Order: sequence, then structure tokens, then C-alpha cells
Amino acid sequence: MNKTVNESTELEATGERFLPEMQGTIALEHLHRYALAKDCAAGKIVLDIACGEGYGSAVLAGTADRVYGVDIAPDAIAHARAIYQRPNLEYLVGECANIPLPDCAVDLVVSFETIEHHTEHEAMFAEIKRVLRPGGVMVMSSPDKLEYTERSGHANAYHVKELYAEEFQRLVERYFNRVAMLGQRVLYASAILPQGAPGEAVHYSRDKDSAIQAASGLVRPCYQVAIASDAALPPVLSSLFEQAGESDPEIHALQHQLEHAGRRILGLEEEVAGLKAAIELMMNSHSWKATRPLRAVANALRAVSGNRVEKSRRA
Repeated sequence: MNKTVNESTELEATGERFLPEMQGTIALEHLHRYALAKDCAAGKIVLDIACGEGYGSAVLAGTADRVYGVDIAPDAIAHARAIYQRPNLEYLVGECANIPLPDCAVDLVVSFETIEHHTEHEAMFAEIKRVLRPGGVMVMSSPDKLEYTERSGHANAYHVKELYAEEFQRLVERYFNRVAMLGQRVLYASAILPQGAPGEAVHYSRDKDSAIQAASGLVRPCYQVAIASDAALPPVLSSLFEQAGESDPEIHALQHQLEHAGRRILGLEEEVAGLKAAIELMMNSHSWKATRPLRAVANALRAVSGNRVEKSRRA
């Protein structure tokens, strides 16, 4: 992926679309989906509908024969054209309900976190079917309204029409004969996976009462990912996406620095407390009380002297 810098095409981080410099949960979610789609894109002509700033289309172009990244926002497409440049990658302005490609143009359609941003769901699926070649595959994600919004208490201002998991599956099944549904959720977890052989995933979880439970597949996925076709579906394995973090030695070093700073702060607090006690002891002493009139006279003399100096300066 050839990346060039062009400040005039920088996109503002409004929260409406993912940007590659973002970190944390949102980065894991988006990058994992495109990693999965990249495996499906090998040797194929691909459409990435609602491609945003273009990073995902560039990822797909790493294995695909050709990729079309389409987005409704001209500024996003201008940014993508300037930043991501490959001979097999083309960015176009267009809508998901009016895709700027001819019939039977692509082998794979990818659409991640798009369907909830508009209400033209049926028109979008009709267009996807139009541009797909016979036996082509669609990979699409959608946030589950129950988990993403209702249970979390979080409402995304840019989401226009979210679907429940069952609604999304029924919609996909109306347009494709074969459908596989995958669940996605970012976890703080430990992974034990088959080495070199596929196997069904089991999700272990511990509730608030410390009881360990087991379930087949992912429990309470926040996102649904549909893989659909009228022909045989491509094989898709259970997968993890790991974000490289700080190494253990670096973590220990930072913890040591934090502990040292904590001890230093404690020492300074004790020093301040000692000084306060000394001042209080001095002010309560007999000598301090006995010399109070003298200090008052001295303060008065300093004030008079200061006034004389000020008057002489003005003169």
C-alpha cells in the first residue's frame, strides 16, 4: 500500500466514520472485519461500498485482483485517492442505492457498518445483487440494536435505522439462498485455539457471582457479520484479531516509575506536614506571643517607609 501525504485531503474526526489513527475498541472492530474480508477477496474483483476514507479498500487490494471503493462523500473519496494508491485500486463517488458500476461487475461485495446509516435497505440489496456476478459473495456487517444500543444505553447520532440481529438475518436471507451469520464483540479474554486444525468455538464466561458458563459460539455479539451467496459459501474460520500492545518489560518499567513517583509524593506530603507543624508550634510559643506588639510596630514602620519612597518617586 503506497501512502503519500496530502494535508489538503485530511478528514475531520467527526465520529461518523472510522479513521486509521483511531485506537482502542473501534480500531479492533474495523480492522478485524477487513482482515476477514481480505481472505475472501483473494484473486477476485471486489466492491467496497461505503468505503469511508479508503483504508479498508486498500487492505482488500493487497489480495484482490481489483478493488472499487465507493462512498457518498466526495471529500472522503478525494482523501482516499490521494492517500491510497495502487494500480488495482479505484475510488468512486456513489451511493449504496445507486452503485456506479455495470451489471455483473464484481465477485465480492464488502459493506461494513453501512446499513444502519440509511433507510434504503431494500434498494441497497437490489443494487448489490445487480453488480454481483452469478455465484458472487457478499460480506456485510450490522450492529445488533439490542446489544449496541439498548443494553449499552449508547445511541449513535449517525445511525438512522439499526436492525435487530433477527431482522438483519431475515433481510439477507430474502436476497441470498445461502447465508452464514457470524458474531463479533471485542473482549478482554484469553484465547485457546486449535493449532493447525479448525474447530468449533466455545465461549466461556464468568458472571458476577463467579459462576463459569459455556456456550457454543460468541455470547452476546455486538455486531452481526453476514456472509451470503447463491452458490457455495467460502470457508471462514473462527478468528481473533490481536492488537500489539506494550511488552511485559515495558509495563513493569512503567509500574516501577509510577511506584517511585508515588513514594516521592508521599515524602513531600510528609515534609509539608512537618513544616506546618513547626509553624504552628512557633506561632503558639510564648516568645512569638510576647513579641507580637514589636512585630506590629515593625510592620507599621515598613508601611510608612514604603509610602515615603513611593511619594519621593512620584515627586
